[in-house]
Amino acid sequence: MRKVVFFFLLLFSSTIVYALPSISSTNVYFYQMDKGEVLYEKDAQKEVSIASLTKIMTASVALDLIENLEEKVTLKNADFKGLWEANASQAGFRVGETVTYRDLLYGLLLPSGAECALALSNHLVGSEEAFVLKMNEKASQLGLEHTKFQNTTGLDEEGHYSTAEEVATILLDALKNPEFVTIFSAREYDTSNGRHHFVSTLEKNVASYDLDISYIKGSKTGYTYDAGLCLASIAEDGEDHYLLVTLGADYKAGKPYQVIDSNALYQYFFENYAYQKVLTKGEKLKTIADENGELHDYYATSDIELYLPKNVEIKSKYDGLELLTYDMEVGSEIGKYTVFSNEEVLAEETFRLEEKIVKPRQYPNIFILVGVAILFLLLILILIHRKKKKKKKRKAIRK
Repeated sequence: MRKVVFFFLLLFSSTIVYALPSISSTNVYFYQMDKGEVLYEKDAQKEVSIASLTKIMTASVALDLIENLEEKVTLKNADFKGLWEANASQAGFRVGETVTYRDLLYGLLLPSGAECALALSNHLVGSEEAFVLKMNEKASQLGLEHTKFQNTTGLDEEGHYSTAEEVATILLDALKNPEFVTIFSAREYDTSNGRHHFVSTLEKNVASYDLDISYIKGSKTGYTYDAGLCLASIAEDGEDHYLLVTLGADYKAGKPYQVIDSNALYQYFFENYAYQKVLTKGEKLKTIADENGELHDYYATSDIELYLPKNVEIKSKYDGLELLTYDMEVGSEIGKYTVFSNEEVLAEETFRLEEKIVKPRQYPNIFILVGVAILFLLLILILIHRKKKKKKKRKAIRK
C-alpha cells in the first residue's frame, strides 16, 4: 500500500517543529487518504497480534459473500462455541434468536461480537475454518506478506498476526464497500428484531473521559493480552481525510490508551501541520537573458504540496548562470531552483537550455557602405574628368 511514503522532512532537524506526543502504542501507521501519503509510522511493519481488528477482514469477506443483508438466519450453538471459555467479547445475541446479516455485521463491528463472527462464518460458508481460508485468500490478493489469520474473532492464537501497515491496507480495501462504510461509521444501532441496542466500543471507551472524538468518522477497537489495546480509525479535518492504526497500547493502567494515543496523534497533526503548496505548476521561477539580449523564462514543471509545520518559513534560491551564451549546448544545465526551510530541501527544479543561442549574422554598417559608394563614385568622376581633360589637351596640340 506504500504508494508514496513521506517522512517529515523537518521532523527531527528543524527547531520549529513541535515534539511528538508521548504514546504507549508500540506500532503506529498514520495515513493521509486523499493524497496517499504516510505521515507517520512507528514499527508499522512488525508482525504482531491485532486482536479484534481482525473483524475488519471478517466483515469485508462477509460482505463479499452476502447477497441480501436483510436475509434472516437463526443462531445455533455452533455460533457460540468456545466463546465463554475464551472470555471473548459478545454482542448479546442468544441461541435460537433470528437476526439478519445486517444485524450480525453491526454486532460484529460496534460491540465487537465474537458470536457474530462465528455466525457469519457458519451460515455463509459452513465453518470458521472455511471462512478463515477466504480471509487469507483475500489477504494474499491484497498483497499482504505479513498477515495470517487463524480465526475470525481476533483471539490470540499462534500464527495469527498482521502489522499496523497491513491492517491499514485491509481497512482501505474494506472502505471501498459503501455498506462497510455505513456500518464502520455508525456509533449505535438497533437490531431488526428490536431486542438489542448496540453502541460502538469507541463510545464506551471514552464515556468516562473528557475526549472530543467527533472528528473520528469510523472505528474498530480491539484488545487481547498479547495485542494490547488497539484501534483502527478514520478521521476528518476540514476537507482532509486520515486513517490511523495504533497497536499495542498499555492496558495495565485501566485507561483506554488506544483512544488516548490516537486522539493525541490526530490532534498533534491537525493543530501543528497542514498541506502547503511548495511549487505550483506553471509558476514563473526565473528569467535569464542571453547574449543577444533576449529573455528566457523558466517555470515550475509540477505541483508540489507537502505536509509541513504550519509556521514553517519557506524560502527559495537560484544557483546557476545569469547569462546564456552562444557556446552552450542544448540540454546543458543552466542552474537549479531550490525551495527549502532551514537546511532541508523541500523541492528542486533543474533548468536546462532548451534551444541553441544563435549568434546573429553580422551585416556591414549602412553608413560605411554609402561612404564607400560615394568615394567610388567620386573616383569614377575624377577619372572621367581627367580623361576628358587629356582629350582636350590632345586636340589643342593638334591644332
